Amino acid sequence: MQRRSEESGIQRMAEIVVVGPEGDGKGAFLHSFCPILHETEAGILLGEMPINRELVLYCYGIGYDRSFAWDLVGRKMLGYLLCFNWFDEEAYAACREMVTFASSSFAAPFVIAADHGLQPLPVPESAVRPHIALSSSARFLFYQGHKPASVRKVVTTLLDLLLEKL
Repeated sequence: MQRRSEESGIQRMAEIVVVGPEGDGKGAFLHSFCPILHETEAGILLGEMPINRELVLYCYGIGYDRSFAWDLVGRKMLGYLLCFNWFDEEAYAACREMVTFASSSFAAPFVIAADHGLQPLPVPESAVRPHIALSSSARFLFYQGHKPASVRKVVTTLLDLLLEKL
């Protein structure tokens, strides 16, 4: 996708979706790597991360909402970040449902990121949680939402998946 920029002529855009439960840190997550953040009247967070004068990464923060206009935006996204609080059973269940939906509906890679906050790194996911089926274009990892470097690692993991797909 492209748009006209007053400064440089043509500006290219890359878009990703950050999906997470309502009120569970999507704003803080996006703010960790997007210096520009807006909220729409519909409650969608829009983050902008300028890479250089010609490229901007746009991030859309939305809740786990199957009624969202996925048919309009779902197929054009570069990838998805599905974030949840590791210690919240309802958030885990919603994330698992969203993974099933996203993996069956879209070819874009996605990263499932479990925020373990201030707690010590938990035991491996396979030892304490029901299985989440991951395709070769998906990754599961832990992060700490209060640490910008940890959030950037989640985004970098998605970008690495995109590069592997080329």
